[in-house]
Amino acid sequence: MRILISNDDGIFAPGLAALVHAFAAAGHTVYVAAPDSQRSAASHSMTLFQPLTAKKSAVAGASKAWAIDGTPVDCVKLAVKTLCPEVDFVISGINHGYNSGSDVLYSGTVGAAMEGALNGKPAMAVSLGHEREDTYDNAAALAVKVFDSLQAHPLPPFSVLNMNYPETDEALGLKATSLRALRYLDTYEPEMGTDGVTRYTLVGGMDKHMADGEDDYTWLRRGYATMTVLTHDLTHDAATKALEDLI
Repeated sequence: MRILISNDDGIFAPGLAALVHAFAAAGHTVYVAAPDSQRSAASHSMTLFQPLTAKKSAVAGASKAWAIDGTPVDCVKLAVKTLCPEVDFVISGINHGYNSGSDVLYSGTVGAAMEGALNGKPAMAVSLGHEREDTYDNAAALAVKVFDSLQAHPLPPFSVLNMNYPETDEALGLKATSLRALRYLDTYEPEMGTDGVTRYTLVGGMDKHMADGEDDYTWLRRGYATMTVLTHDLTHDAATKALEDLI
């Protein structure tokens, strides 16, 4: 099968290299279209008012590769529309850090996969806890197994399988879960520059004291890999239906 791999950490990120190696070793033809620099938290943003540059690159195991000066969504859109429209499947990752819970709304990794889905390509997003860069190969091997399973049980149209791998040597298992609404204890730290301009840096992190549930964040903390099917449709059906009473 012809697989397009992208990410938001940049074309030379170790997570992308692990995915390319795993899928090429499994006999697939792999193409890469990825940002030429770090583009984390780009979500589903895209470039509208300037042209994109796609430079041919070399990624071990990939048949073709391009480094693109755009967002993750730009990379996938340009690839499936122009550079390699023949691809059968889009995979984004492996991200350095979880894309679990409400973080999927910020994630360039998930955004790239969703762009593939919106263009009619089955898609996966794969992420790994940021404390364990040494287990990219384990996460990539599990991604291949999940991918193989999807061939017998295809995803619905316009959806993405979002997979996260825990911060352990090996996952205790694989859980199909819902998303957690994550809570952050962050703020912006001001710093006055020598030019008299105040600049603000986001600092802080996730609230580590959230109660356990049956969601992706909880199962990752327990040492399990998780997978959740995401869709482009953000509609809250019940609340939308209730609006009829206001009309």
